[in-house]
Amino acid sequence: MSDRPYPFEKNRYYYGKMLTSADFQAEQRYHDCRRMFLNQMVLGTGILCGLGVRALDERTLLIESGAAVDGAGRDIVVPGDTVKKLAALEGYDSLTRSTAVLYLRHKEETVQPVCVVNRRAEQEEYEDNRIRDTYEFFLADCPEDEKKGEAEAFFAEMVLLDGPDYKVSLKMPAVVCKGRHVRLSLLIKNLSGSEGAVSVKGQLKLPAFLTADGARELQIRQEEAVLQSGETKRQDYWLYTNEVEYESTSILWDDEASGIFLDGDETECQPHPELALLLTERTPEELVRWNVGRRNLEEKALGKAEEAVCLARIAIADAVHDHILEEVKEAGVKRYIPLPQTEDICSEYLACYSYDGGNIVQPAYAQREEEEAVQVQEEPVLARGGTLEIPLDLKQRKGKVYCSEEVVHGLGPGPVYVDVGILNVKDGAGRGNTGDTVIYGDAGLFEGRSAHGISVQTSVKVYESRGSFQVAARLTGEQDTIVLPLRWTAVRVPAGLEQGEENRAMQLVPEMPTVRLAPGEKHYFSVRFKNMEPCTLLYELMDEGGGEVGPDGIYTAPSRCGIYEIRICCREYKKVCTYVYAVVGGKE
Repeated sequence: MSDRPYPFEKNRYYYGKMLTSADFQAEQRYHDCRRMFLNQMVLGTGILCGLGVRALDERTLLIESGAAVDGAGRDIVVPGDTVKKLAALEGYDSLTRSTAVLYLRHKEETVQPVCVVNRRAEQEEYEDNRIRDTYEFFLADCPEDEKKGEAEAFFAEMVLLDGPDYKVSLKMPAVVCKGRHVRLSLLIKNLSGSEGAVSVKGQLKLPAFLTADGARELQIRQEEAVLQSGETKRQDYWLYTNEVEYESTSILWDDEASGIFLDGDETECQPHPELALLLTERTPEELVRWNVGRRNLEEKALGKAEEAVCLARIAIADAVHDHILEEVKEAGVKRYIPLPQTEDICSEYLACYSYDGGNIVQPAYAQREEEEAVQVQEEPVLARGGTLEIPLDLKQRKGKVYCSEEVVHGLGPGPVYVDVGILNVKDGAGRGNTGDTVIYGDAGLFEGRSAHGISVQTSVKVYESRGSFQVAARLTGEQDTIVLPLRWTAVRVPAGLEQGEENRAMQLVPEMPTVRLAPGEKHYFSVRFKNMEPCTLLYELMDEGGGEVGPDGIYTAPSRCGIYEIRICCREYKKVCTYVYAVVGGKE
């Protein structure tokens, strides 16, 4: 049978056609290839049911009954439980490592010998009359490199460390949906069984993303991870993708502010790691279906996939030249087929957008949401009021100034106007009765009519940062009371009255106004937004031949040494801008 089952070809029957064994074989091949082709395209390689593996003792395996589909699309059925001695499995004598993989593969055998009628001279007297589909188990050394398969089309990876003992990398979807949260994963894998501890302290530059606290830089932290051989530790970070206009960006690893440590000693990382990404306005569901279906038939490499089905990874210990079973591991090794072939990769990809605010390394997400919830009110409070009393000395002289305690007006920090009036004391100070009267301004103008026995001037000091105020009162005449009753009213100043002043105060502040770069090196110029909300930034090179700067702010230094100027401004407010400088000529 050739590697490719297509083009499909079947018999054409006509009256008087002579049928030979080749014709009947072609008929069988047509139906077999069609079924295998559909299995390959829809299901892929994996287990349909059963085929669990466990150790009965230190030298014996039990493989349960089940069914599977191999890489060629052939059905494999194991009708009953199978008990196998480790040393009796095919491939056992060829093992060279302490970790092996147990495989299941398809096998054919001829059965039912019958006497041949009208046999040829060179033909045997008996031929097997049937071909039976069966199976066999075998062992092989655990492969060093895991096959990525279709995952390569979905995810991008930034390798930070690729050493003999450990691999450290960052992984996220290669095409990211704008306006959504996306998961970035830090992966640490033990390759050799080394017992050393790995620590990662890094800083990422995020031109097109925001962290939990609204920053464009992400701090990566992992303290002393100790892993077993083949074990991988994953730590997730959630980022928000800005709805920018450009279609590509990169995440950069800050070499100077980052490091990877093995047993406390810093190790050399990959030079200038970069995670190149594409940005799209499609939904994750649309994107994953597009990625699954866009590969053509040649890219699928039909017939070249691993034909055997992986069942378990087995750790073997050498006890004085007598190998024994140490561990049987199925998790993460075998693949079940509950749905079509891409179900598992689709689930993994869509999980990158399943942000629920829980189990996040950065708790600032929850804090930020709580702050926003507090600020959202159905009806904003614009005014408050109340009464207060200032104690006076009996028969005090004119010109004496009295001050109240500091009063919280309840409108919060910010610009607030507060006025006070003298409450009529005839009907009882501070009672707030409907018959009370209040005098704002100079009470002496109403002397003898409503403010009985009190002649004062008042003034108010407002503490905008504390959300409070204090009242001062000066006696301008005689008094016949020891309490000055006042009513106060506080009104918040509308934000629109100070909009012009706010615009004048808006600033872009560069995190690093000047950087020193080597020719061809990349750097992200990040800025802080002062007295303004984050907005879309525009980047412009001020010098001809001064390198390249993308719409996401990633600058690539030119091959020619020199000092180059880059202008950064807001798209909405063109006059709000700043300048940064790149010194190209090798780093000290």
